[in-house]
Amino acid sequence: MRFVFFLTFIFSVSGLFAREGKQLVELLRKGNAQHDVGNYEQALDYYKKALKLDSVSGIVHYEIAYTLLALKRYDEAAEFSRKVILLDSKQQQGAYLMLGSALNMSGKPQEAIQAYLEGLVKFRGLHQLHYNLALAYYDIGNLAKSEEALMHSLQMRPGHVNSHILLGKVLSSRGDNIKSTMCFSYVLYLNPELPNAQEIGELLRERLAYLFDPKADSLKVGLFSGDSSFASMYEAINTARISSRDSSFTAELCLFFEQLETLLDKGHPLWSDLYAGTFHGLHASGHCEAYAHSLEQLNPTPETERWVRLNQSKVQEMRSWIDAHQPPQKMNQLLFGGRSVFK
Repeated sequence: MRFVFFLTFIFSVSGLFAREGKQLVELLRKGNAQHDVGNYEQALDYYKKALKLDSVSGIVHYEIAYTLLALKRYDEAAEFSRKVILLDSKQQQGAYLMLGSALNMSGKPQEAIQAYLEGLVKFRGLHQLHYNLALAYYDIGNLAKSEEALMHSLQMRPGHVNSHILLGKVLSSRGDNIKSTMCFSYVLYLNPELPNAQEIGELLRERLAYLFDPKADSLKVGLFSGDSSFASMYEAINTARISSRDSSFTAELCLFFEQLETLLDKGHPLWSDLYAGTFHGLHASGHCEAYAHSLEQLNPTPETERWVRLNQSKVQEMRSWIDAHQPPQKMNQLLFGGRSVFK
């Protein structure tokens, strides 16, 4: 009798789990549907019902944390993110990102940094953790640490636009005009239709204006320790800005790209291979004028619009060249030294 009872119990519990499993999936589906259209409170109601069915579900805790973050209930979002981490679920990677974001947005950047660092112990290959860490360091003014984290992010994802933007801002903050010009140029190279493309274009113009100001003292260009590979570039820029007779954006950008030859095969691969290699190649291929005019369309003038209208074939050839010269999937090299091998 006991044996029969045991089998009956197992079948009954299995049936119960099956029913609850279907209910759980359905509640998550409904919650996700509400979340996707911005009905966060309704989504939260579904997720809380799901939590009653499975109080140790990593995915349920994760969805609750994600929704609380969208609702700007940062302390609660951090609490549920920590629960996901403690449950050791498959959603841990995302939980560390949410935990750090919730802490940073609630005005606790130091705690956010600790959360990202803890996450990187387990998930060092997650580039988004490196980027978020860089953003937190930037928010507290630690530019050196922010740059270091961005180097890791870009090693893993050379095409990550936001990492290039933040790196440009970090370098602008420390007055490194050559490197920041390269960064902002590359952002618009990757995606000239960004929602904030006009802002990036203005930042690029500002950096070029500093570099080619004929009245500026050459020392203001700024050569930083550890940048010995840039010495020739700084000298070339200082010479070029004095002798240049054309102060237009197109002329200055193309002159800048021409001087990048001094950086090829020198120093860190991000600067020498990805940035300098790309833009010197663009210039050597005869596409710089079309590229510069296309960027000027972010703040169009009648003259720029006329040039583009009359040179559609050049613009199309330039775009085809860019399409054929996209960044690699990753940069396989030791950071801060050594030659790169792009694959």
